[in-house]
Amino acid sequence: MNSADWGWDMQDQIPPGDTVVPLICSSDETPLTNNSGDKKGWPISLTLGNIHWSIRTRPKWQAQIILALLPIPPKLQGTPTERLSIKKSRSIMLHDTMHKVMSPLRQYQEGISTAELWNCANGKTRRCWPILASWVANHMEHANLMATMLNSCPRC
Repeated sequence: MNSADWGWDMQDQIPPGDTVVPLICSSDETPLTNNSGDKKGWPISLTLGNIHWSIRTRPKWQAQIILALLPIPPKLQGTPTERLSIKKSRSIMLHDTMHKVMSPLRQYQEGISTAELWNCANGKTRRCWPILASWVANHMEHANLMATMLNSCPRC
């Protein structure tokens, strides 16, 4: 979704007359408590790319919905071997959870489902294809989601 070509490429892949609805997910680690411990959460939110950025980025317009609020476990303790084992199990749990949270969208990405009929603002009903277009997160969260090393380049 970084260029206009992406939109045209997606539009060419669906039947004529249908509409691409680009979905933008975002995530950011958030503290849940103040001065009472190490409680953090990881909200996963969703918005539509068809909404203008000036509306989409303002909380008062409520253009984003929370898909999930994942808990962040406390800091690791123990020997290096134990910590490595815990890190691996946490990574597996994260990917299993994300698979479940994003599973309704997978049917469109894999071409299993047909388009949804949605009512538009002009009163017409359109066949729409929701497609995950972008994930907004910092480098550390992208590294967790892609199961790459934190200090490595995501392209390499």
